Amino acid sequence: MNSLEIKHALLSYFRFKRQWICASECMDNDIMVITNKGTIEVEVKINKYDLWKGEAKKSKHRIYKDFTNPYTKYYDRPNRFYICVPEELKEEAVKWVETVNKKYGIILCIKKSYYPYPIYILKRALILHNKPNEYLKERIMKRVCSENINFIGRLLRESN
Repeated sequence: MNSLEIKHALLSYFRFKRQWICASECMDNDIMVITNKGTIEVEVKINKYDLWKGEAKKSKHRIYKDFTNPYTKYYDRPNRFYICVPEELKEEAVKWVETVNKKYGIILCIKKSYYPYPIYILKRALILHNKPNEYLKERIMKRVCSENINFIGRLLRESN
């Protein structure tokens, strides 16, 4: 299972099952979601190395631990954070969340014979902050528009 398959499964889940607005590759994040209660960021990891060496080193995780700092900008930060992994990385994801931030949630993508693969919420994310973030919602919506425009443009070029 590759990251593109997982991202497609997540986008399908959030948009069609949950009826939320979502975009991929938004603000250097894999998936961003607008819900009726705030925003969600989801990072997709397909191997142990990327989880521990890639994601864990990102500076945003220090910020996500402490929103009580008055100098921390919250307007461009999600209200919740999830890590999404294939089923075989389940135990590593649990260890990673326990180590990096216990408020993070875990989503599993289960490889089946049908597509898109089912999404399973293993651990619900807790709220990182409850402040409004209209700036982040606007950025997500702009990304959705860009994805649609680029997709239609690609279809038109391929049809000519």
